[in-house]
Amino acid sequence: MDSKNTAWSRTTKYIVGVSLVLFGIYLIYLSRDVIPALVVAVLIAMITHPAIGWLHERTHMARGLALAIVYLAVLILIPLLLLLAVPAIINAVNYALNVDYAAFARSALAWLRSVLVSIRDFQIPIASLDAYVDQMVNDLLASLQTPSSGAALETPSLSTILRSLGTALTTTFSTVTNVVGAVASKVVLLIYILLASIYMNLSAHAIREDFLQAIPSAYRREINLLMDQIGQVWSAFFRGELTLMLVIGVMSWLGLTALGIPAAPYLGFIAGLLELIPNIGPVLSAVPAVIVALVQGSSYLPLDHLAVAALVIILYILIQQFENNLIVPRVLGDALELPPLVVMTGVLVGATAGGILGALLATPMIATAREILRYVYRKILGVDPYPPGEETVEKKPALDPRLVHLFNQIRQRLPRFQEPARQEDGPSKVEPVPEASGEQEGNDSQD
Repeated sequence: MDSKNTAWSRTTKYIVGVSLVLFGIYLIYLSRDVIPALVVAVLIAMITHPAIGWLHERTHMARGLALAIVYLAVLILIPLLLLLAVPAIINAVNYALNVDYAAFARSALAWLRSVLVSIRDFQIPIASLDAYVDQMVNDLLASLQTPSSGAALETPSLSTILRSLGTALTTTFSTVTNVVGAVASKVVLLIYILLASIYMNLSAHAIREDFLQAIPSAYRREINLLMDQIGQVWSAFFRGELTLMLVIGVMSWLGLTALGIPAAPYLGFIAGLLELIPNIGPVLSAVPAVIVALVQGSSYLPLDHLAVAALVIILYILIQQFENNLIVPRVLGDALELPPLVVMTGVLVGATAGGILGALLATPMIATAREILRYVYRKILGVDPYPPGEETVEKKPALDPRLVHLFNQIRQRLPRFQEPARQEDGPSKVEPVPEASGEQEGNDSQD
């Protein structure tokens, strides 16, 4: 028996592999509270990485200096954006609080009573059914009646007031302590996120190379292409979400302004912000606009509030159709092309599992899982996951292909219109052109 043979047997390999997998799952469980912060750091690194790379390549700036400039710009722009967004949010909240919801409730109850009275007055040919419907409507009308009186309030005793005051002071002290601790922990968490994202940007290339070196050489090409596909998915997601937020916010603002809806800028801001939640966000953004239309109507259209609300619903449906059919295919392309039912289900599952962050990242996570499953499925079938025709990710143009083709034709024809203008001086200048062009071609070939 050779004592120098240290190769593991197949059983040992399986045991060690399974043990490592279980240990990795245990580590993930232990770090479950830090994983959301790490995900945010990864997102910040992915968002800032293109700007850092552009500065590094175009200006030949040191990568560390480019990173410092980009992060300094981010640290300056985020407070500025908050200063611009917070007043809009406060104004929108104040507007929502100042709406006369009592008047809206009274008008809604009056409309419901009138509908129920109309149903009760309608004579059904079947007598028993007509009596049953009338009785049911009368019960509903009786339940909608407001109570005439309420219970009288009793004045609390002095001992009760003192006990309540002591309880309030204890609760206030406990609340202040919890708030201070929560603020301190959030500050530490923000510092961790910032430092983690900086480290990821500084060592992004090295991390990828180390990861590929850890993979057997036969699989490096496939895994490298898979990582390119996943990177394209997330790049399309970030680029598309920012574009959609801007376009939908402006369109909603202009459309609501055209309909004469009060607080149109704030409602447009809400519509743009809720674009972060795919498929469900546009529906949620229509709710406050419809409520405002029902309560206050239009500022200049001679229509009742119900008709104005119907126009607002039609406006949001048109914006949604315009977004799905024109904007999304041009901005996101095929990288995030997923069925709406899959997206809505993923958003709900993500919100249940990860809260707001899970809902926002559900779509790119599903698209990432699709790319991984496509790779695994092709490997199971025994075919090349990335044939030569699929090695590069084809990006959809931002403009319609017909417009691009027309632009290229115009650009190709422009020099033909300029050449006669340079050759109008006389035949003496036209004759040397072929000879000069030949010399130029010879020079080009030598170069």
